[in-house]
Amino acid sequence: MKLETRWQEQAPEPAELQTSSLPETLAALELVCGKGLALALEEPSLEQVESAVKCQLKELSLNGPFDRRHNGDRVLGRICYAITRWARPATILETGVCYGVTTACILQALQCNQCGHLHSIDLPPLGKSADAWVGALVPASLKTRWTLHRGSSRRLMPALLRHIGAIDLFLHDSLHTYDTMRAEFAAAWPSLRPGGVLISDDIEGNRAFSELVRRRDVSLASIVRQDQKSSLVGIAVKAR
Repeated sequence: MKLETRWQEQAPEPAELQTSSLPETLAALELVCGKGLALALEEPSLEQVESAVKCQLKELSLNGPFDRRHNGDRVLGRICYAITRWARPATILETGVCYGVTTACILQALQCNQCGHLHSIDLPPLGKSADAWVGALVPASLKTRWTLHRGSSRRLMPALLRHIGAIDLFLHDSLHTYDTMRAEFAAAWPSLRPGGVLISDDIEGNRAFSELVRRRDVSLASIVRQDQKSSLVGIAVKAR
């Protein structure tokens, strides 16, 4: 990743989109998508999964093979939960799992919805016994709505999307290089249903998200700054 990032041309933080707080972003999304997003953040089930993840993450950080910085932070998890609860998606595709912070938040929302399925793509990690730690934060009770696919997103996404059909929500949190992000967006966006949402973590490192939101069929785009990391989350809604 470091070699690919250094080789590619780096773009500054997207100037055409203003950074918003999470409440501001949810308010803007409600104007386009309808009410109910902000209310999802007050649900006991979100507090329950956040508390469980926080508790387990402390233990995993001491014993696990991954740096906890590779996980999405609380803001990303809350965005994923709120949009999943509001949109009631039938099919979600996620790239990048690590310990499974955002995976757990999405699956908790699907459990509350009593419908929907999450497909996740993640590279088998190279560390000794590291594969057993992928998605370690996901409670066993939520795994019935989850399928984990092992391999690179650029290799697996085209065939997987043909197999599962249209998707309602796409989350990028894998390799944050221009080539990978552009390839994932190019594969996922045509498969998004009208009104579907694309979420991308760490958009500040290159111009892939800025290029995506210039499309004519983007009805809303927003950027949110995370709490515990200096990175930015990009959200794009496909026009109906």
